[in-house]
Amino acid sequence: MLDTLKLYQVDIMLALASVCAIIALFTFISKIMSRRRKIILLMMQVGAAIWLEADRISYLYKGLLDTHSYYAVRVGNFFVFFMTVFVLLTINFYLDDILRNEGDVPKIPITLKISYVLGAIALFLVILSQFTGLYYTFDEYNLYHRSSLFYVSYIFPYAVMILQIVTLFIYRKSIKGKLALSVFLFDAVCIFASLAQYYIAGFSFVDIAAVSMVVGLYIFALLDMNERVERANKIEIDNLKGEHESLRRLYEKTATALVTAIDAKVEYTKGHSLRVAEYSREIARLAGMDEKECDEAYFAGLMHDVGKIGIPDEIIKKDTGLTTEEDKFFKQHSEIGAEFLSNIDEFPSLYIGAKYHHERYDGKGYPEGLSGENIPVYARIVAVADEYDSMTSKRSNREIMPQSTVREEIIKKAGTQLDPKFCEIMVDMIDHDTEYMMRYKENYLASRNSEDLVTSGEMYFNEYKEHISEGIQITESKMEIKLDSQAEVGFEEDISIPTIILFDSHDACVHNDDREIRLLQYVEYAEIWLDGHVIATQARDIRVQELPADEGFAEDKKGVTHYEIEASKYRDHVRLKIATSKRIFDVTVALPDAIRYCYLAFTGEHCHIMNASFNDTGQQIDEKYIPRIVQEITYTDKIEGDIPNVQIEGYRKAYSKAIPVINGMRIKLRTMSLPTANLIWHCAYILLFSSDDRLPEGSGYTEHCCIRLDGEDATENNLADNELSVHKGEEFKGWDEWKKLNKKGFECTLSFMRRRNKITLETENFGINIRCTTNVPKGKEDVYLAITGDQCVITDIRIL
Repeated sequence: MLDTLKLYQVDIMLALASVCAIIALFTFISKIMSRRRKIILLMMQVGAAIWLEADRISYLYKGLLDTHSYYAVRVGNFFVFFMTVFVLLTINFYLDDILRNEGDVPKIPITLKISYVLGAIALFLVILSQFTGLYYTFDEYNLYHRSSLFYVSYIFPYAVMILQIVTLFIYRKSIKGKLALSVFLFDAVCIFASLAQYYIAGFSFVDIAAVSMVVGLYIFALLDMNERVERANKIEIDNLKGEHESLRRLYEKTATALVTAIDAKVEYTKGHSLRVAEYSREIARLAGMDEKECDEAYFAGLMHDVGKIGIPDEIIKKDTGLTTEEDKFFKQHSEIGAEFLSNIDEFPSLYIGAKYHHERYDGKGYPEGLSGENIPVYARIVAVADEYDSMTSKRSNREIMPQSTVREEIIKKAGTQLDPKFCEIMVDMIDHDTEYMMRYKENYLASRNSEDLVTSGEMYFNEYKEHISEGIQITESKMEIKLDSQAEVGFEEDISIPTIILFDSHDACVHNDDREIRLLQYVEYAEIWLDGHVIATQARDIRVQELPADEGFAEDKKGVTHYEIEASKYRDHVRLKIATSKRIFDVTVALPDAIRYCYLAFTGEHCHIMNASFNDTGQQIDEKYIPRIVQEITYTDKIEGDIPNVQIEGYRKAYSKAIPVINGMRIKLRTMSLPTANLIWHCAYILLFSSDDRLPEGSGYTEHCCIRLDGEDATENNLADNELSVHKGEEFKGWDEWKKLNKKGFECTLSFMRRRNKITLETENFGINIRCTTNVPKGKEDVYLAITGDQCVITDIRIL
């Protein structure tokens, strides 16, 4: 290998010298470097090219005895030694420049100053050696020979390189990345190459290695410059984007200020346009629109009611009871808004949203009576968002509707008032909004007597139930509550204590108003004073066991009672353990059913709760943890057919025994909504699936279709191709009547036709005719039927 390198080293030198010369040319014409760095790199590349070319000439003419060769060998060797030090000094200059610019080092480091002095001495010794033979001599055959002090030529360059490495180490936090790495590699490679050169003559290890690293150093510098240019371009682009975003924000703020002023005309419409805008954007996003289209939908929603600026305040402020003339005048707001926005060509959606958001999907809207897809898409989106916000905002004649009621209303209006596609998206948004965050919030809690005890940690109570904390759900996971209570000055400590209210409602708040109780499905189970006194309201039974206090329980401070409460729920039973320094009350509450939730809220009379903390331990309980005090209510104790009866207390929480689907199969069953059911989808569902163990959601489970008896598709994936057709006949008397009939219970027949992987289901109930054709994916030939649902019971299931 070494012999081969020796054979071709002259060619290698020529190639590297040429590369350095070309790089020097590129450096000279470059305009992206600073002038100082450009000069340094130019000196470095020219010096490296001369270095290698001189070494090459020395090898080419050694041993030749003519006059030309005599001078060529001597001049060549001089430049080899001289340029070695010269290039090292250019590395010094380069490192100095990096420290000044990238490292923000104002002064030349002492290490570099020393290396400059050592470099100057090294250059002087090279010149001196030409007259004294300090480093080398030539014999009569014009051949080069090292002298006894040759090692001195290594000392000063070594010292310079070591000082450069020391400088890099000292300023390692100031200069990082490719530039510092390139200098380190140059020094390290040169040191190792020089060691090889000292022991192996005949091949220019140092020259070739050093010049190769000089080329590498330039490449690293070029990469660093490219990164700097990219960063500069990015900054410029970001600045342009920032300016664009600033203009957009200015426009949005201006538009927002305008619509906010319009909405503020009526107390109950504050923030309406902003919420409609946000809902519109989210509907557009979920519909697959791009960012620009989502922005169009947002601004269409934001400005949809701008036409109200031309309607008299006395008409706008009337929630209901408009005369025919006033109603006709009010409806002009859509055309007034369209005219107001018609000149904004950059956002045509503004005009569209303002003019057409009151069009109905069935063609019965205004101002032009458009129907279906003839209504512009942004107007259809805004119509759904507008309708949702109207129902989830407080009005003078009603409170905020619960999400479940809103969801049902959206479903009812799909295909008549609203676009069914965007209604489906809104229903999905509602289903994912488990915390009911999509609602009118301003002044909402202020209108209640509820306060957030979890966040604040303290509450003051005057009259009983005058102030009540927001509800906290009790689950199968143990919850620990700790708090201190102090009686109000002048009131007895034994009476002025906190009380726990157990309840359920759609908004997790306690209600006393009859309308709110009805609208939010409020059910109060029990009131439990922390001294063990209880009142059962709708709880089936309550039992209290008094136990001695635990040893080691913290002593109460004067006038302050410390409570530690543990709460948990298993199906229709709730257990509370209320501990003080004096005693423990173990309270078991039997709820009306296992379906409803149970929330815990605090109230009191002339007392102050402080230092309250709530911790979900994550410790799950089972049926053994809460002793049963009454039997659980079940509705499956009816006639049983070929398949066992099943009670489904929540969304698909239970399934009937599965049976294979065969051609011509007919199933007859009786279904009834549970007493807690109050929504359309609280009914039976027909599920077709495949699984290895014939169990819904079992091993290898694949869902093909899930059809509700109200005609909705509840399939949870798109693996199978389902074609659903629903027709409402004359027997259908509306959804309210349909829910009443469900509560009473009815018989239903399911018919199946199967041709290989194509399964057709047909059924009818109270005028709802359902036909669904399912194309089962290949490899899933074993298809099973199970009946499930939400808050319903299925009995007398017979295979005909």
